[in-house]
Amino acid sequence: MKQYLTTYFRYLFFWLLFFEFSRLFFLIYNYAFTVSLPFFVILQTFVSGFQHDISMVGYAAILAALIMIISIFIQNKQRVRNIFTASTLILLIPFSILTVSDAELYRNWGYRTECSVLQYLTTPKEALASLPLWHTLLLWIAMAIIVCGFYFLYKKWIAERISKLPSVSYWNTITWIALMALCIIPIRGGLGVATLRSGSVYFSSQPFANHAAINDHWNFIYSFVYSKKEVADVFMEQSECDSICNAMLQSSKRRPIQLITGSRPNVLLFILESFTAPQIGCLGGEVGITPNLDSIAKTGVLFSNCYGSGTKSEMGIASVLSGYPAQPTTAIIKYTEKSEKLPYVSRVFDSLGYHLSLYHGGDIRFGNMNSYFRNGGFEKCITIDDFDQKDGNAKWGAYDHVVFNRLLNDLRTEQQPFFSVCYTLSSHEPFDVPIQSKWYASNYYSKFLNSLYYSDKCIGDFMRAAKHEAWWENTIVIFISDHGSRITKTAEIVSTVDKFHIPMIWCGGAIKTDTVIADLVSQCDLPMMLCNQLNINSEQFTFSKDILRGDNSFASYAFNNGFGYLRGNQFFSWDNDNASIIDRTESLDDTTVAQGKAFLQKVTTDFCNK
Repeated sequence: MKQYLTTYFRYLFFWLLFFEFSRLFFLIYNYAFTVSLPFFVILQTFVSGFQHDISMVGYAAILAALIMIISIFIQNKQRVRNIFTASTLILLIPFSILTVSDAELYRNWGYRTECSVLQYLTTPKEALASLPLWHTLLLWIAMAIIVCGFYFLYKKWIAERISKLPSVSYWNTITWIALMALCIIPIRGGLGVATLRSGSVYFSSQPFANHAAINDHWNFIYSFVYSKKEVADVFMEQSECDSICNAMLQSSKRRPIQLITGSRPNVLLFILESFTAPQIGCLGGEVGITPNLDSIAKTGVLFSNCYGSGTKSEMGIASVLSGYPAQPTTAIIKYTEKSEKLPYVSRVFDSLGYHLSLYHGGDIRFGNMNSYFRNGGFEKCITIDDFDQKDGNAKWGAYDHVVFNRLLNDLRTEQQPFFSVCYTLSSHEPFDVPIQSKWYASNYYSKFLNSLYYSDKCIGDFMRAAKHEAWWENTIVIFISDHGSRITKTAEIVSTVDKFHIPMIWCGGAIKTDTVIADLVSQCDLPMMLCNQLNINSEQFTFSKDILRGDNSFASYAFNNGFGYLRGNQFFSWDNDNASIIDRTESLDDTTVAQGKAFLQKVTTDFCNK
């Protein structure tokens, strides 16, 4: 029995070593974030994260104990060794893939991988489009090295011992059953009432340090188990929540400040990929990256304090076109049956006789966007399938200038009034654009700036040509981002409010005047504001407000299992895992905190009830 136990605990240590290596790989791969941490904090990520690691070892311990029980009844120990080896590889290969992919995804998303990533496997080409081929190959090589390295360790350290296990009494089965029962303790995180959660390993005021402490494999399994449990975030009694939100969203119903001439102008909406305030001059960002957008802002209406609702395209699209706030752990357009119940500003225009069209150089089947746009009444969808292969960038699809040229040509014959949406693409990773500006360099941030410069140039060329078209004088042109970006010169925490600060500009021949509106506004407010400008009933957009008619000025945003809220000169970010504020202004009153919590509770409750 001693040889059995020695082999068993060697096997458990093997997996513990793998999970510690995974954290080390994560820290090294995300070096730009890791260098911002003191050395003792880096060490603490291993100490605090041990709870997750030992929990994962607990699962491996149950599997190993089951095989040990089987081995008692099998005389051929070579067969037992084969069972052990097959089981190890079945775990080692996907775990290694997750180790590498999680490190890469964190660099872009800012949170550890959870099971929602599986939805992107239905469109693998688009899922990998953010990475150049050489980068993808390097990741696969890294995965192969990890698998081979740990498999070699397993063969030398464990497999050879399994073949030499002696025969033992059947009564030893009791020992293994007892060990399996004890495994429940590390799996659930101890004997206390509270079970292990992601926030259980948090120890620092620095989000990246807390994220590094999370075991990515544990986090993935945990999210998978709970992914189908649609539970609202509850901070207070629902009656109190409703009362606070009703006060926040109430309106005097007065006539809004009129920005638009004419009663039924055309509407051309550009949803810009990843345009973010720190890179936009007219919003106080770097000068010269978006000269055309900056110039347009001077002659149109600039909403200087507009904030994105979420962190991904599918979140931003639902916010812009349905006035529906992002949820911390999912996006409503992933659920066709739920998104069908949303209001759509496009359907409002459709009911008024507008002609709807959508232009996007990529594949709208990605992220379930196709069903959302179709539900929104867009029968004319110009996508990657409508462009020649030579016009694509071999990753996401057609370049922005190609899409803009198609849009310009089509609008010449489009029946008016029209509501057209153009969703840009080229400023998405891997930032593969057909020019190299003064912003271009080999590093990641410079490539991002170069892609923004290119997309901005496409905007400028389009607008200069559009002013000569017959439809221009009776058209509103709106520019707004789908979401902000966390790509900056230096590593920043995922919840930083600057990441969610985005542009919204109204311009075109049907705009009455140029002005700057500094009130806080959200993506979700666009449908109501636009409807009110055209004197159309907007009450269906229950999460929208209209600051142009004097509604309350605030903005809310969601990130992975957390949210932020801005009101006046105050803001805070809340982490649901740790149940605490992780970022805030020095002055923060209880009213602001209560409003932020109530708004999230209202949104998530509504989402669960749809």
